[in-house]
Amino acid sequence: MSTAFPSLFSSVRVGDAEAASRLWLAPMTVAYANLDGTVSTAEVEHYARRARGGASVIMTEHFTISEAGRQLPRQTIVDSRDKLPGLRALADAVHDEGALLIAQIGHAGRYGGPWDRYDDQPRLAPSALEFRLVGDRVVTPTEMTVDDIRETLDHFERAASLLAEAGFDGVMLHASQGFLPSQFLSPRTNQRTDAYGGSFENRIRFVLEAFDRVQRGFGDAGPVGVQLLSDEAVADGWTLHEAVELTIRLESLGAAFFLPTVSTFETLRGISTPGEVRRWGHQLGTAIALQAAVRVPVIANGGLTDPQKMDSLIAGGLVAAVALARPMLGNPDWARDAAAGAHDPAGCPCDPPTCLRTQLTGTICESWPESRKERGYWGREEIDA
Repeated sequence: MSTAFPSLFSSVRVGDAEAASRLWLAPMTVAYANLDGTVSTAEVEHYARRARGGASVIMTEHFTISEAGRQLPRQTIVDSRDKLPGLRALADAVHDEGALLIAQIGHAGRYGGPWDRYDDQPRLAPSALEFRLVGDRVVTPTEMTVDDIRETLDHFERAASLLAEAGFDGVMLHASQGFLPSQFLSPRTNQRTDAYGGSFENRIRFVLEAFDRVQRGFGDAGPVGVQLLSDEAVADGWTLHEAVELTIRLESLGAAFFLPTVSTFETLRGISTPGEVRRWGHQLGTAIALQAAVRVPVIANGGLTDPQKMDSLIAGGLVAAVALARPMLGNPDWARDAAAGAHDPAGCPCDPPTCLRTQLTGTICESWPESRKERGYWGREEIDA
């Protein structure tokens, strides 16, 4: 228990589980998986090292539920029993370091990769609407049939079942950042005229069904939560009001926690204020709005680097916990340092961030010691720093 930040380092119930503190590792793509989608040694070491550094809950990066839903070449795929050994190794390593492990699972939808061969196979989406994928390249995905939707829902349940068998403590449905579930939510990307498009009730149908299937698959293994698009940040998109309504609905169905995030990869380009996505707490308002609407924990994320402010937010009941990504990538002991009052308040030092520019081959951080950069990850191994 930190005497400086007693609320931040107090325990919190998440479903039937209990996290030792309210300072968690947020999902962030590091892309250390093997090319066949299995968990690699680097991946195990990366997450276990952040657990050793004091994060009480480790939320993984986006694990995809199928090959069709894969975005990056080094992305973990949870689709078959041959993935179980690596998943078990990851769960065991994080548990050995005293933390809970929650997998973020989803489907890339129209962002499916590899992007250099986008037209070689169907990229599934609610609607076949062209969009700018990267640079000036415009592509058109394939509209999902009802059979495609049913198969994808089956894959969500299968992935959750495998994660339960592997010993994970929780699962989080990825319904944000423009990936497939959030593509169904937005009237910009969902222009279907069947039961999965049009009205609010129809646009949320896929997310509700996917959540139900994840719950079924994970069973009583632990809490199931949602990373939810809390505001698309464009005039004709998904709104905060809609996000609050969906959050209330999901809580009534058993959602145990929420991680709200603002914008998608596309609408993020339209945020014109310089440095907006680096501003302290740039997503905080939506997290507070969601927490006011539900009893279960809502976790704030995005530009949060000051543990005193985090502690005040939690003490005031505005949010239940805080999750950090880049600060803990750069310094795996960030949580432990904060508990000791020796935290670094600085945010990400480089622009554009090296971590984002290296995701296709495995993320590194510009602030790491050279020996860690050469290794390609910062794990638990004691190497020359």
